[in-house]
Amino acid sequence: MATVKQATVKNTRQLRVADKATGTVTTLGEVLAMTGGLAVAADSGTVVADLLGVCNQTISVADALVRVEYIVPTDEDTFIFTTTNNTVATDNNQAMVLGANSTTVNNTHTTSATGIVVQVEPYGEASDKLIIGKFVTL
Repeated sequence: MATVKQATVKNTRQLRVADKATGTVTTLGEVLAMTGGLAVAADSGTVVADLLGVCNQTISVADALVRVEYIVPTDEDTFIFTTTNNTVATDNNQAMVLGANSTTVNNTHTTSATGIVVQVEPYGEASDKLIIGKFVTL
């Protein structure tokens, strides 16, 4: 599975902890959202108001932990995202929703009014399906 990675590592990273259900599995590098007061994997329906950040730890069901640590994105932070489609520079500054899972951005080549990620630029070859992007913040 692909993961969301910070494009520029910062030593001043702000981490927070959120409650999660005991049976909720989390994966390092997935985007997290708040639903019903608990952290869950974000999906294509996640909106900016529910966005938490990027999961900072993998937790299995066997771990039985009820809290998860995540990276709080700022306006200046950039991350490397996997995309659904080949990447193009004409998508720069377009807002995008997540795709089928919490680690993939759905780059449909049109901006989305409910997008939570804005493409800064393609990363690598178009067929690599990677972008550098920023989270939309409130």
